[in-house]
Amino acid sequence: MSKLEATIRLEQRFALLREVIASYRIRLQEMEQEVVQLFTTNQLSAISACMGEKQRIVRLMNRLEQFINQWEHNGEVGIVHESKREHLNT
Repeated sequence: MSKLEATIRLEQRFALLREVIASYRIRLQEMEQEVVQLFTTNQLSAISACMGEKQRIVRLMNRLEQFINQWEHNGEVGIVHESKREHLNT
């Protein structure tokens, strides 16, 4: 596998991670509606569990976003970065 192929595959993985983050955002919106429904039926323990799950998802999303930003801004990932390095090496 060439460096270019490896870079493209890595970028595809970052795209998949962004899709995961987007699905977490959708889940958080759904959870907001669930909490409202739980509140109307006075299910405090379920609300507490839902809030714990929300905090876990938010932490995970933040870590994934930091991971993506760290690697993309590091200059080690991306087709654009690869072509820049090739230009500098010639």
